[in-house]
Amino acid sequence: MTASMSIFAPLKEATLRRALQSRRGSSAVEFAILAIPLVTLFVGIIEISWQLTTGAALDEAVLRASRFGMTGQATVSGEPAQNTCRSQTIRWIITGSFGGILKDANLTVSTGSYGSASGLSGGGLPAAGSGTGGQIVTYTVTYKQPFLTGIWVNLIGASLTHQATVVVKNEPFDNATC
Repeated sequence: MTASMSIFAPLKEATLRRALQSRRGSSAVEFAILAIPLVTLFVGIIEISWQLTTGAALDEAVLRASRFGMTGQATVSGEPAQNTCRSQTIRWIITGSFGGILKDANLTVSTGSYGSASGLSGGGLPAAGSGTGGQIVTYTVTYKQPFLTGIWVNLIGASLTHQATVVVKNEPFDNATC
């Protein structure tokens, strides 16, 4: 037995030496080592870009809605017939902006009105609603944006919350609020 082992020992040594000197497959191994961090980086960049786009869309949509809200109109042309008051139209303007990026189910709109600017700075509580003519109104919109990828759900949570607040002074109007 020892004789047969000694016969195959040089053969095993030569095979091992050739295997260690061979470069076959090294590119695949190097790619596998580098691909994981690169794919993670690309997915992270896409996710961050999506969240930044959502935040920018929310900011612009709230500005559009507050511009409408300060006029005192109840509806605008082109909106669904079930929208009959200003608060419904404000919500419709926000979700309709930017091609449907913002979904109604993830949106919370709260408005509060003050009789004057001193009420806003004095720390008083606002009256609910979008106010009457000449009042100061705050529009606070909160939007929960889910992640595009499930990777980040376990790291950060199920969604990010974006918030935009706009303060405007209503134009003088006589329309009823709703």
